[in-house]
Amino acid sequence: MGWTKNFGKPEGILGKIILSSMNSGHTPISKWGLLHYDWKQDTVALDIGCGGGMNVKRMLKLSPKGIAAGIDISDESVRKSKQVNQRELGKRCSIKKGSADAIPYKDETFDIVTAFETIYFWPDIPKAFDEVMRVLKPGGTFMVICEMSDPDCVWNRIVEGIKIYTEAQLKNFFTEAGFQDIKIDHTKKIRLCVTGKKA
Repeated sequence: MGWTKNFGKPEGILGKIILSSMNSGHTPISKWGLLHYDWKQDTVALDIGCGGGMNVKRMLKLSPKGIAAGIDISDESVRKSKQVNQRELGKRCSIKKGSADAIPYKDETFDIVTAFETIYFWPDIPKAFDEVMRVLKPGGTFMVICEMSDPDCVWNRIVEGIKIYTEAQLKNFFTEAGFQDIKIDHTKKIRLCVTGKKA
């Protein structure tokens, strides 16, 4: 597997290196993104494309009596996420292999579903958004955080399988899926956060 394809599905030794790099390198945008939600003591959250598991760990800290779950298509990511969240695994945390268009959880399970730096790799956006809508509780929030929103950027040309979406495209995805109260924060030049609520 080429190194650029490993961004979308980390595997092997190179995947381990990339996951560790993501856990540290994505910290600023992750912390910024998490500020866009009003975390409760008992929030039930899902992180799609959980990668190295740090966002799940942050969610557990933000909601000390809540539950945080993570899914990823990569076996290496699942292993790393379980390792990072070992203390709460099987208690307040679950990590499963799964994709955005086939989320392995029951209807109306989560208060919030997040997608940090991962929507670029989703093969079927409408189906994925429908799945997110299905697993959200009524009034629940879907949050998409991206560090890239310019399709002309270099990463769109060199990373295998990536597709970068503009702010307008992301808003349209939310609208088409039926999300309401859509909010966009693009105040940071290279950071974009889009949230929407399930009716």
